[in-house]
Amino acid sequence: MSKNVTPDASETIIGELASSTRPTTRAARWADRFEPYIWLIPALAIFSLFELLPLGVGLALSLLAWDGSAPARFVGLANYLQAMGDTAYWGALGHNLVYAIGTVCGKLVLGLGLAIVLNQAMPGRAIFRTALFLPVVLSFVVVGLLWSWIYNYDSGLLNTVLRHIGLGVWARDWLGDPRVALAAVIAVDVWKWFGFHMVIFLAGLQSIPDDLYEAAVLDGATRWQSHRWITIPLLVPVTAINLVLAASGAFNVFDVVYVMTQGGPVNATNVAMIEIYREAFQFYRFGYAAALSVMQLIIVSVISLVILRMTHRERYL
Repeated sequence: MSKNVTPDASETIIGELASSTRPTTRAARWADRFEPYIWLIPALAIFSLFELLPLGVGLALSLLAWDGSAPARFVGLANYLQAMGDTAYWGALGHNLVYAIGTVCGKLVLGLGLAIVLNQAMPGRAIFRTALFLPVVLSFVVVGLLWSWIYNYDSGLLNTVLRHIGLGVWARDWLGDPRVALAAVIAVDVWKWFGFHMVIFLAGLQSIPDDLYEAAVLDGATRWQSHRWITIPLLVPVTAINLVLAASGAFNVFDVVYVMTQGGPVNATNVAMIEIYREAFQFYRFGYAAALSVMQLIIVSVISLVILRMTHRERYL
């Protein structure tokens, strides 16, 4: 014959079981309290080794004058003061600004448009998604060489097509003409990365409930109105992520510019990272190059924070 257990008795039993599983010694209680942080040690060690340590070395190097062979000499903030008046660096940073405007607008508009199209039910949708994402997995060296051949004035694919369709007057030396070289490199960057941003937009679109669109249709909304009042507002967090990634990539671009033009012609495509590379590995001014790198980090960080604050202050900050 079983006995009924009253609520007070059950609470007492649960309390006794919980107290029996608690650490009994002070050392055991401290170990139980800090156990979550112990699991973070491997990740923190890797982050410190590959992120914090190089950052610290760079900051220390930015306060020195060093050519890589002679003993380093402490100069304090002299490198930063010199950078403030470096017209070559600020001119290159101006190219980064143009580069950022072109690539951010191109990637986001193209990525969002294709994401909306490929979010619909259509034959071969998976094939199209895969094909459009393929350029993302190619290295910048491969992409740079490929498009250098396409842009070749004499035998490049682009000029050949223009001549065959009667638009030979538009054919030009795309990477040798200072007026169009930067735009040509921007187009390559957009071609490589729009698929990456398209996938992020697709993830955001798939998180929007279909009920909202169905309700909009019942209210008589057109497709454009549905995108204007449902899709775009609900994609603000995803758009903020894409904006930060695209803008930071534009201000840190190096590979594709170096492979295709090395900053030429006549510094028409010279960007900040190319200028930093020249200071370090052509002129052997490692301390000054480190100071420029720190300034570049600060600029990119400020731009990222401004974008996040402007797009969704309550969610991100």
